[in-house]
Amino acid sequence: MNTSQLLDFDQLLKRFQAGERDFSNLQLRHPQFAQTCLNQINLKQAQLTQANFHQAQLIRANLSRSHLFQANFSKALLIETNLAQARLIEPLLTEAHLSGAMLGGAIITQGNLNEANLVGANLVQTQLLNHTKLKSANLMEAKLTYALLPQSNLTRANLTRAVLTQADLCQATLQEAQLTCAYLQGANLRGANLKGANLSFAHLAKADLTGANLQEANLEGANLSRATLISANLRQARLNHTDLNHGDLQQANLMGADLVGANLLSAKLCYSNLQQANLTQAGLLFTRLQGANLRQAILKQTNLIGSNLSLADLSNTNTEQAILPNVEER
Repeated sequence: MNTSQLLDFDQLLKRFQAGERDFSNLQLRHPQFAQTCLNQINLKQAQLTQANFHQAQLIRANLSRSHLFQANFSKALLIETNLAQARLIEPLLTEAHLSGAMLGGAIITQGNLNEANLVGANLVQTQLLNHTKLKSANLMEAKLTYALLPQSNLTRANLTRAVLTQADLCQATLQEAQLTCAYLQGANLRGANLKGANLSFAHLAKADLTGANLQEANLEGANLSRATLISANLRQARLNHTDLNHGDLQQANLMGADLVGANLLSAKLCYSNLQQANLTQAGLLFTRLQGANLRQAILKQTNLIGSNLSLADLSNTNTEQAILPNVEER
């Protein structure tokens, strides 16, 4: 349609109800579409200022490349909606239903997506900037490869089996988030807050967790091979049967951590704090433990052949049935 002939949103509604769907390049200010059914509407490249879509139905709508300033999509139905490469400034998407939505390449600035449903949504290369809020959002099986989420708030979000390969989560808050079986290979999690998060069986190979807070996090069975965890806080974390081979955990705090059966082959643990940690049956072949604090640690049945324990504190350490390195290797 020729949008220059469109006088106001009332006329748009009449045309939509008459069967028209193409309203691409539309420009409107303060349109009130609350609780309106606009399924399969085409608003490609539309420019909408302070549009109210509260509880509106926009199932399979096309909003790709649109510019949306302070749009209200709270509790709206945006199932399988196309928002690819859209620009959303200060959008309100609380409790919005975006399952299967396409947001690839979109830029969302200061967005509020608390409790939004993004199950299976496509957010590949999406930029979620300026402290975007995603508290308690459901991102199960969502695709966030190369997405930018620095300093985003994902507290208690559900990211089970989500794909976050090479995603930027620098200084993001993921406290008590569910990341079971999530794919985070090569992800940037520097300074992220993952306290109490569930990362069991997650894929974190080559991820950067420098300075991250993983206190009391569950990393059981996770793959952290060649990951960087320098100065990370892993106090009382669950790392049983976790793969940390060739990982860099220098100066990390692992006090009281559960590392039963963990694979630490050739890992760097120089000057790390392993006081009271449980390393029963852990694989410590060729591990670098120079200057590490192993006071009261449990090293029962561990294999330390080739490990470097020079300057390590082994006071009151339990080494029952452990295979210790030769004296010259210490």
